[in-house]
Amino acid sequence: MKKRILFVAAIAAAVFTTENVNAQDMKPDAGAKNIEVNFTPLGGSPISINNLRLRYFKSSDMAFRVGLNVSSSSTTDVNLGGGTDGTGELEDKSSEFGFGINLGFEKHWEGTDRLSPYWGAEVGFSSLSTTETAQVNDGTGATVEGETTGGSTTFGLNLLLGADFYFSPKIYLGTEVGFGFASTSEGDTETSNGGAANPTDGAAGTTAPGGSSFNLGPNFNSAIRLGFIF
Repeated sequence: MKKRILFVAAIAAAVFTTENVNAQDMKPDAGAKNIEVNFTPLGGSPISINNLRLRYFKSSDMAFRVGLNVSSSSTTDVNLGGGTDGTGELEDKSSEFGFGINLGFEKHWEGTDRLSPYWGAEVGFSSLSTTETAQVNDGTGATVEGETTGGSTTFGLNLLLGADFYFSPKIYLGTEVGFGFASTSEGDTETSNGGAANPTDGAAGTTAPGGSSFNLGPNFNSAIRLGFIF
């Protein structure tokens, strides 16, 4: 908590110590590049790079942007029940990997010396894959493992409205809202060995067909964007 308070205090100090900086030193010029990260000052990790965004300013009021999002997680649970006496260990594992990319543009209004409002649009693509494995005792003391895999892909289009506030030369905090659609296609769910819930039924595996969904409406990133011009 102390580190988070000091971090917020440092930003506040930067705001008040740059009152006399020339306006042209605050905002980006043509050819400027910047990198943005998620900023949640009161969260457990104030700065997160799991949703990275890069921008290139073709002119002082026009920027192109690309956003990257990579996520990965895995868990392992150990249970008793293996072996002939039921005291052996059985493991349940799950893993998930996601990747996303967004491409778009921003058109900035004049705003003020520090505030740069903008509108824009972006298209996005993301994919998610999941794997689950579970071990069970087949009744004879042998361990049998079943595996289930699945995934999805999403395509979307958003209209954007946002603003950047430059609290120090070439450093800003930003936020934006969007309105658009997202179309998600669920892949087939493949289960080998009949699944860990019934691994001895003699089946080589099962396939459950995927589905699809469509969402239209507003969207919002609750994290503040912290950006650096270079």
